[in-house]
Amino acid sequence: MNKILPFVLLFTLSYSVYSQDKVKPRKMSYSDFTKDFGVNDTASVVIDLFFDKKDNGAYGEMLFLPITVGLAAIPQTKAIGIPLTLISAPLFLHGCYILIKYRKGKLYKVLSNYKRSKELPKWLQKKVDKQLGLYKVVDREY
Repeated sequence: MNKILPFVLLFTLSYSVYSQDKVKPRKMSYSDFTKDFGVNDTASVVIDLFFDKKDNGAYGEMLFLPITVGLAAIPQTKAIGIPLTLISAPLFLHGCYILIKYRKGKLYKVLSNYKRSKELPKWLQKKVDKQLGLYKVVDREY
């Protein structure tokens, strides 16, 4: 009996831990977020805002540093490459900051909270209101 008890405890513990289906936001795509959380215009704007900032803003800013570092590594272009590297380093850091600020885990938390309480954080509410206002202006022009 003493030999079987550790195996039974190990099995029940592993079964209880791994039986939960945890959501991994970093593996969710745009369509997963819209399917699960796109209940109204506000949630759709939040999803669009997060993905747009991350895909267009952050990656675009981070693209310049590897190019300028490559230019600085070539001996003939050091006079141009080093100043360009110094200029593009703050852009790279800002792109890193945007990637952290608009990550999928944070989007999942914001949308879960919004689905439960119908409230957004103040910093995000301002951006959503501005974007919804732009959508209304575009609708009126047609």
